[in-house]
Amino acid sequence: MIGALTRRIQMICGEELSLLRRQMYALAWQDIHDGAVEGAATAMARKPSCANQGVSVDVVCFARRPDAEDATVFVISVAMQVHPDRPPGEVYWEEADAWALAVAGNEWFRVEPRGGLEKAGSRIFHYALAEEAPAYGQAVPLHEVTLGGSSTP
Repeated sequence: MIGALTRRIQMICGEELSLLRRQMYALAWQDIHDGAVEGAATAMARKPSCANQGVSVDVVCFARRPDAEDATVFVISVAMQVHPDRPPGEVYWEEADAWALAVAGNEWFRVEPRGGLEKAGSRIFHYALAEEAPAYGQAVPLHEVTLGGSSTP
């Protein structure tokens, strides 16, 4: 179900997802280190849920300075907000996973759940993008940005 939903999101919002990814990768070029900015963010316009009537979805991508415990630089947050007339118990919350996978958008990153927050009528899910090692013999595209914040030569 998640794979089909991810493909549906990519089909419906392909151009916006592509723009969001470009903006997210551009964040890695920001001067995020000690003595500079702590992080940067970009967002996609609110969308209606693809699997739930009466639910809207907000996607925000963060680039943050890595610390000693966590080298993750890119974080995706997916907020699903239930409209007041919709019972939250009937929402397919796993749609957030599909949105995060759609944002990641390619085989070079894997999406790792990092917890979330539940409020009345909404849930926010956090995901880290972890760089996938290319299969033996596969070239890494020149435009890919490493999670360390620099581009590959």
